[in-house]
Amino acid sequence: MRDFIMRHREGLLLVILVISSLLIISRQIQHPTGVSYFQRSVIAVTAPFQNGFRAVVGAVRGVWGDYLYLFGTRAENIRLKEEINQLRSEVQTMREEIYRAGRLEEFFAYQSETGFAGMAARVIGESPDPWSRTIVVNRGQQEGLKRNLPVVTPDGLVGSVIQTSDHSSIVRLIVDRSSRVPVLISRSRARAILEGEGSGTCQLKYLDRTEDVQKGDVVITSGLAGIYPRGIEVGTVTQILSRNYGLYQYAKVMPKAPINRLEDVLVIGTEPGLEGQ
Repeated sequence: MRDFIMRHREGLLLVILVISSLLIISRQIQHPTGVSYFQRSVIAVTAPFQNGFRAVVGAVRGVWGDYLYLFGTRAENIRLKEEINQLRSEVQTMREEIYRAGRLEEFFAYQSETGFAGMAARVIGESPDPWSRTIVVNRGQQEGLKRNLPVVTPDGLVGSVIQTSDHSSIVRLIVDRSSRVPVLISRSRARAILEGEGSGTCQLKYLDRTEDVQKGDVVITSGLAGIYPRGIEVGTVTQILSRNYGLYQYAKVMPKAPINRLEDVLVIGTEPGLEGQ
């Protein structure tokens, strides 16, 4: 290669001079459009690369714009979801307030109808012991509660207070096995003792076998024993358990109050400060 250049150096030099002259001339000669032929040549060579670069830049710019749009949309969706959840929470709170207002109105109506003074209380717990049927309410000694005060709902008898603390009390339900309530059959005035069965029902005991009791009879408190006022509805007879021997007959009773889903109750009594709240 070196030998070839040395032998033809004069010719190669001539070619280089000619090409250089043509380039100089092309830079001076103007195309009718006003652009030199040299510039047109450069543009012709670089145009494909420039077009490709513009296409890449445009694509990147489009992808970036789409990303920013999607990011903004996602942020907006998150904000809207948070607002929806907040609104749902507020709606639920309003529903609870409306429900409680309705329940308190029922309690006021019940007190007006029966003449029982009392205090509304919310159920805040229940016994974890399956053998004990009790609930905990959010009223206690500081609110004027004490042992043996009856607990009801506008539907019927719930039980009685058996233990109090400063701001809470334990209520034994009428379905508890240790519960004893003196009652009457409303239709026939037959007397009996209502005992809990530990589940969701009660049983009439010590009901004379000669007494008239039928399925569907309403059971009310008799007012004996000094704990429960007379005339509070307790439940309905669902089954008669007669035997061919013995002094007594028995009957199953379904409580009128919703024992298994209590939320608010009314503690009734004659102590000062037990006004409806």
